[in-house]
Amino acid sequence: MDVPKDYMTTLLDHGLFASAQMLGSFLVSSSSVNLETSPHLKAENLVLLGDALFREKEYRRAIHAYKQALHFHRIIPKQNASAIRSSLSASTRSSSPNSFNISTINENEVKFKIASSHCALNENRAALLEMEGIPSKARNLQMNLMMGKLYRNSRHTRAAITCYKECLRHCPCIIEAIIALAELGVAAKDIISLFPQTPTRGARSTFDHFDSSRWLQHYVEAQCCIASNDYKGGLEFFAELLRRFPNNIHILLEMAKVEAIIGKTEEAITDFEKVRSIDPYVITYMDEYAMLLKLKSDYSKLNKLVHDLLNIDPTRPEVFVALSVLWERKDERGALSYIDKSIRIDERHIPGYIMKLLWLPSEELKN
Repeated sequence: MDVPKDYMTTLLDHGLFASAQMLGSFLVSSSSVNLETSPHLKAENLVLLGDALFREKEYRRAIHAYKQALHFHRIIPKQNASAIRSSLSASTRSSSPNSFNISTINENEVKFKIASSHCALNENRAALLEMEGIPSKARNLQMNLMMGKLYRNSRHTRAAITCYKECLRHCPCIIEAIIALAELGVAAKDIISLFPQTPTRGARSTFDHFDSSRWLQHYVEAQCCIASNDYKGGLEFFAELLRRFPNNIHILLEMAKVEAIIGKTEEAITDFEKVRSIDPYVITYMDEYAMLLKLKSDYSKLNKLVHDLLNIDPTRPEVFVALSVLWERKDERGALSYIDKSIRIDERHIPGYIMKLLWLPSEELKN
């Protein structure tokens, strides 16, 4: 008796990944699937199993399943692939793909899934190698954004800029790409030039298009100002955006970060506290807030902040930096271990390195 594939997709669609993983083991081991005559079915089943494993964070097993799927996908006889193409062009869509000996899986999407698994394991080089096997014309937004991050992590600046720009050409509201381009030194006018300039119909819609895109242009200007150390200009743009979008958590956090850099400690603390009053579960930049509380010797608030962060998500690098700030007075060795752990979680998390630099001189004096 066959294992219905529809049940597997239903489990995945409903987020029942543990059940999907167990059912997937039956699906891929079914004796009714002949590897010589139906490698396409084996490939499709392995992709479904890989999806379940990925969602269960069993990334190594997911990679193995996806690579097996690609293996079976590639051994499908070429003459059968030609037959399905000619048959599909001559017939209606009602024909079932499984009636032909060809896989319905998309090889590029499977490669992207393999790369995503490598990223989850912090294996950036392996992920990049997998992504470079996808033709540039076949890459979607998600793929281009991942490639931008991977190239940036590998210090391939020009390639990273190309990928981020490609993202914005398709969708100008990818904030991650805007921030990355600004930090990589791309001028504001060059970023804005990537935005679609063709409005919808009519003169009124032209005005609406200009007005609705103005906030995004101001956001680009703000990030480019900050990237070029024009903190005053960046704050002015952010303040203008905040008037249009009151209580915007992202803008408040960006302002607090800049205020902390230029020594406006009270203003930064006020903005961080406002963020926590709006959303007490925010973790982004909270380690920098912890540093400010230590600077003000407000250990009561610092203690509460660290306690809250641990209850929200104890796996984030910000939490371990905040822990190191709290424990610096009590146990410097323990504080350093927290710093090292934050860096191991995310080697690009700058506050971890800042704390390490602040800690090392005092340790050297003792030695």
